[in-house]
Amino acid sequence: MVVAGLGFRSYARGKYMEEQLEIAGQVQSELLPPLTEKYVGVHLATEYTPAEQVGDDFYDVFRLKDEQIALVTGDVSGKGVNAALLMGVIHGAVRSSLWSESPSRHESESQQLNRLLCERASGERYASMFWCYHDPIAHTLSYVNAGHCPPLLTRKSGSKVEIFRLHVGGPVLGVLPNARYEHATVQVSTGDLLLMYSDGLVEATNPHGEEYGEVRLRELLATLTKSADDIRRVLLASLAAFSGTTGLRDNLTIVVAQFISVEDSFAKTELSPDIQIAE
Repeated sequence: MVVAGLGFRSYARGKYMEEQLEIAGQVQSELLPPLTEKYVGVHLATEYTPAEQVGDDFYDVFRLKDEQIALVTGDVSGKGVNAALLMGVIHGAVRSSLWSESPSRHESESQQLNRLLCERASGERYASMFWCYHDPIAHTLSYVNAGHCPPLLTRKSGSKVEIFRLHVGGPVLGVLPNARYEHATVQVSTGDLLLMYSDGLVEATNPHGEEYGEVRLRELLATLTKSADDIRRVLLASLAAFSGTTGLRDNLTIVVAQFISVEDSFAKTELSPDIQIAE
């Protein structure tokens, strides 16, 4: 009877933790923006696939003043509930601060968030984050990259496609209390494409242990001139063909932002069927 009682208590604790993880996963999914969305000056397509019930990747898209759009993506160290809680703190700070008011404010808010994580999170908890805002009237993209995978900005130049890495910023958040962060602004034009992603994309491996890598990603982007959602589908098909039976071992986050003219912002867009890529 004693053994049975102990076994039941262990089973009950396990079921309780499973239920809590399921609730946390549901809360996370409800915080995420829609899979595809249209805003003034930009069309979006996103993908979020957690490796476990509760993911440590995060992203957000929301409207600011004067039709500006905020785009945020990041990755918290570790996995599980603790990482998810830290992700929630960062998500709330990004939503509540006035970081898009000016370049200097963006830099100071990055430093303040970094100090907050250094003070409140344990030494093993830190986060990378790329946060930017798009101004469709000025045709600019302003950003700070805090140690995150550099997003790729693609632009057609004649018959070629130019690809730029958005790396300006500073170190990951929550490690160096006195770290400084630098703001950068780039011009964007109709047809330009921004790809934000987590390391779950470039560090995905095939059955031989080879990583997908940024080089392969850049080569694929150089051939794409489709809609944001089509590009998301092509990326996922390419990743699936590469990884094969290995599958994903880490969380995967992809945010594709295609910049369009203000006049075309609310034009109807037909989504094409899934695109298949042969291995």
